[in-house]
Amino acid sequence: MTATRRFPTALTAALLLLSTVAMADDVQLVNGKTIEGKARRVGDEVIVETSAGELRLPADEVREIVPGKTRADRYQERAKALPKDDAEGAADAHAALADWCKEQKLSVQARRHWKRAVEIDPDHRGAHAGLGHVRYESRWLTQTEYYEARGFVRSKGAWVHRDELARRTAIAARDKALREHVKTIRDSVTKMSSHKRKTRLVGRVALQEYAEGRGDLELAAFATRVAEHYNAAWRVQRIRQRATALTEIRATHSQLKRPIPTIQTSLGANSTPVTIQLPELAIAQIKTTVRVPLNIELDEDE
Repeated sequence: MTATRRFPTALTAALLLLSTVAMADDVQLVNGKTIEGKARRVGDEVIVETSAGELRLPADEVREIVPGKTRADRYQERAKALPKDDAEGAADAHAALADWCKEQKLSVQARRHWKRAVEIDPDHRGAHAGLGHVRYESRWLTQTEYYEARGFVRSKGAWVHRDELARRTAIAARDKALREHVKTIRDSVTKMSSHKRKTRLVGRVALQEYAEGRGDLELAAFATRVAEHYNAAWRVQRIRQRATALTEIRATHSQLKRPIPTIQTSLGANSTPVTIQLPELAIAQIKTTVRVPLNIELDEDE
């Protein structure tokens, strides 16, 4: 069994440019693809002349060469047979040819003839349908025109009615304002809960100024109540525990032992004996932990 080889990238790209070749063959490949072009066998190769250039294919990759007319040939024949634009049924003929082009996957030619049918007969239903047009209030509109006529706008890749978009925008703005409102209050309350007097004062002033800017007297009163609550709580905390911190202390104690031991010795022959004292220290090391009071400031003067 002969192994199938892959097409080079350039050849694969060329397969997409087949529909404009005139008077050519259908070269059917073993992988199911079909190439339109003038084909001939040369040794162990099949040479195909296409609009994209000349392709040289291994013969074992070609299943069959079907001589005959290509889609482009058949299209040209049909296009030449179209009646003149002022003739009766010209719009229908263009629409029919467009439908045939669509079946043959000649999308460019299909749109060309649907548009021509509409130019001849502005109310041709089949041609408008082929172009994707929609009938709305006695007019044929493109999809974009249809949605816009009904009050829709594009939003994030989808059509949304402008009233619905306005509603969504208002909800988003309201939710954003609420998040910012909650964050402002939370940040101020967090500062008012601090054990530092100045930080508590900053939080209180910030929340009161924010409340006054909004004209929210209830929120301003809330700021006062929260500040008083935390001031009182820290006052009680200091009274109960006196705010101590656990601290480790290391100490060393040394003491001279008495009496001091003495010895007598001579420094050499015929020398007078001398007395030497040898002091000795008693050393004691101490390691312990103690609680040291901290100073927690309050809003009130002390």
